Amino acid sequence: MDKLDTGRQRLDAGRTRRYRTGGDRKDDKVSKVPKDFKDFKDFKDFKDCRDGKDHLPRANTYTSQKTQIYNHKRNRHIIIKKYRYIVLMLMMGICSFGQIHSQDTLSVEREQQFTYYWYAAEQAFEEERYDEALVLYDFCHQLNPSDGMTLYQLGRLYEALEQEERAMESYKLAFSLSPRDLWQSYFSMLLELRTPEGYSEALRVLEEAERHNSTDKDLLSRLVWMYMSNQDWKNALITQDKIDHLQGYDVYSAINRYRIYAQWGKNKKAIEAIDTYLEQDPSNIQLLLFRLQLMEQMGARTADLYALYEKILAIDPYQLLVLNNYAYHLATHGGDLKRAERMSERTIREEPNNPVYLDTYGWILYLQGQRSLALFYLHRAAQYTNDETRAVIEEHIRIVEQK
Repeated sequence: MDKLDTGRQRLDAGRTRRYRTGGDRKDDKVSKVPKDFKDFKDFKDFKDCRDGKDHLPRANTYTSQKTQIYNHKRNRHIIIKKYRYIVLMLMMGICSFGQIHSQDTLSVEREQQFTYYWYAAEQAFEEERYDEALVLYDFCHQLNPSDGMTLYQLGRLYEALEQEERAMESYKLAFSLSPRDLWQSYFSMLLELRTPEGYSEALRVLEEAERHNSTDKDLLSRLVWMYMSNQDWKNALITQDKIDHLQGYDVYSAINRYRIYAQWGKNKKAIEAIDTYLEQDPSNIQLLLFRLQLMEQMGARTADLYALYEKILAIDPYQLLVLNNYAYHLATHGGDLKRAERMSERTIREEPNNPVYLDTYGWILYLQGQRSLALFYLHRAAQYTNDETRAVIEEHIRIVEQK
C-alpha cells in the first residue's frame, strides 16, 4: 500500500471517529462502513423525498455520508466519473457546473446536494442497483424539477426495469425541457410503437428539435427519412438542402436526392442528382448501378444501356447482377447469344443456387435450342425461388415444355 492510500485511510478513520458517539477510542480505530443503503442513516430521507415529504438531508453531514457509503477505491472512481460527466455536459453546451443540467439557479446547499446524489445515483445505476438508483434520481428530480438530464436518466432506468410507459413519460418530459439535446430516446421509443400516432409524434419531435439545433446532421438526416416516409417530398428536399449546405454535395447527398426523386416518380431529376456527383467521381459503382436501374425502368435506348453495362464491367468485371441483366438483355433483344451464355455462366459459377441467375442461364440455353439442358436449369431455379420471380420461372418452364 502506498503512502498516499495510507494517509487517506487515516484521514477517513479520524473523520469517522469524530462523528461516532460513545465507545472506546482505543478499540475503534476505524468505524464499519455500511455495505448497503439499508444501513445508511439518511435512507429514510430519500424515501420521504420520493413520497413528496418536505424533508432534505442535512448538508452538514455531507462528508460523513460520503465516507460511510464509499470506500477509498469507490471515491477515486466517483471523482473520475464526475469530471468525465462534467466534460460531457460542457460538450453538450451546458456551460456552468452550478447549473449542470438545467437553466434554473439552485441555492448553494441544493447545488451541493444535487451534485452529490446525482453521482451516487449514477454509480448505483451502473452497478445495477436499480432500486437505490430510482430513489436517488427521484430525490435529484425533486431538488431540481426542471433538470432534463435527471428525467432522461430516469427514462433509462425505467427501460432497464422494463417499465416502458414510465420510460416514455420520462423521455417526453426530458425532451420538453431540453429539445436541443434530449430528443433521441423519445424519438426512438415513438418509432417502436409502430402506430400512426407514434410516427406523427416522432415527426413533431424532430421538427421541434431542428428548430433548436439546425446544424445537427444526424437530426436532419432522420428528418429527411421521416418526410420521405410520409411522402412529403418537398420538405425532404428542403431538409436535404440544409444538409448539403453544412457538408457539401457528397455521395450521401446524391443517394438521398436519387431516392427522393425516384420515389416521387421524377426519374430524370434522380438521374441528374446522380450525374452531378459522378462528375466528381465517375467510377463510383454504387451510383452507376443506381443510374442503370433507373435507365432500365425508363426503357432507355439499347445502345445507352449497353454503354453503361460496359462501363460498369470495365470497372468491376464481377458485378454479378450487371452480368446477369446484360446477358438477359442480349438474349431477349437479338444480341450475341454466345456472349450472353458466357456472362450468365459466370454468374452461376459464383452463385450456383441463385434462382434469378439460373433462370437467365436456362432461358439462354433454350434460345440456343438446348431444350433438355434448359429445363434442368429452369427446374433448379424453381426449386430455390420463394418470391415474385416464381411466376416468371414457371412461365419459362411452361413455354419450354410445350416445344
